[in-house]
Amino acid sequence: MAVATQNKYTEVLRRQEKLEREFDVLKKAILATDEANIRPTTLKRWERISSDLDRGKGRQFSSLRDMKKWLAIH
Repeated sequence: MAVATQNKYTEVLRRQEKLEREFDVLKKAILATDEANIRPTTLKRWERISSDLDRGKGRQFSSLRDMKKWLAIH
């Protein structure tokens, strides 16, 4: 039973790291285009999402498309 719990924990950590990397890639790509075109409300929302990730709040997405859709509405 302890091995199964450890495997689940390891999987959660792996997914969180993957999400953080994907989020960083998105941020860099968007910021590289032109920071001046980013609305302050959007930037504030991304900072909140990043802060939530830093505090351990995570989300799981089945695809990059689902993640982009979620980012568009949050």
